[in-house]
Amino acid sequence: MRRLFAALAALALSAVMFASPASADDHARIHLIHGIPGVDVDVEANGANVFEGFSFGDTQDLSAFAGATLEGVKVKVAGTDTVAIDAGDVALPGAGNFTLIAHLDADGTPTIGVFENDDSATAAGQGRITVRHTAAAPAVDVLANGAVAFANVPNGAGGGADLPAGTISAEVVPAGAAEPVVIGPADLPITEGANLIVYAVGSLDDGSLTVLTESIDGLATPPAAVNTGNSPVDAAQSTNTVAIAGIVGVALAAAVAVPAAARARS
Repeated sequence: MRRLFAALAALALSAVMFASPASADDHARIHLIHGIPGVDVDVEANGANVFEGFSFGDTQDLSAFAGATLEGVKVKVAGTDTVAIDAGDVALPGAGNFTLIAHLDADGTPTIGVFENDDSATAAGQGRITVRHTAAAPAVDVLANGAVAFANVPNGAGGGADLPAGTISAEVVPAGAAEPVVIGPADLPITEGANLIVYAVGSLDDGSLTVLTESIDGLATPPAAVNTGNSPVDAAQSTNTVAIAGIVGVALAAAVAVPAAARARS
């Protein structure tokens, strides 16, 4: 188990190291998503709980910590002082666009997924959908309105596409097969200027497959000029640096650090 902790720590630390360094003009929105059913934890930093009762499906916005070093990060069984992981000091990037999600790999082992999000501008009238396979299940096909949109997606991977604003009906099926439908059908809104990110989470074997979502907004392409009478006025270019990046020790806790007794209790 210690080797597993060390491997995951190295993975998550590498994500932090490769993130862009902070500057005075950088911005970050840091999200951590809990995608493993049945695990509740508290996270301590700088001698106090940063948040408590972090449960499956919850998202934590850690933007206030961007560019900072969290000292003495500890992950504890929810509601107790039992330390599951002592992560030490954790340096967070000051900018970037990443999602960090604790999830199950294809075999059902807790792991960490670090994804870079596409926050580039969308064309007028279009939105973006991103799908990610973070469930304990084999490779899948993702259908949109009955047609294969993303084929043979393995655990830990995903894809994205820009589509006209509207609603699509999405289904998840085993790769290369039309059935059984393991998730869906579900109506998903494609919103102009937004990236809807959909995560398949849970386990096929225990029947807990479901989806979690997040949205990156403010991606619409602004007009190049706004005409007022005969005087065109340049519109400020809208840039959205909505970001999700790595609080390493916290994510490790949500993914792997809770003892078996805690799992049985939740």
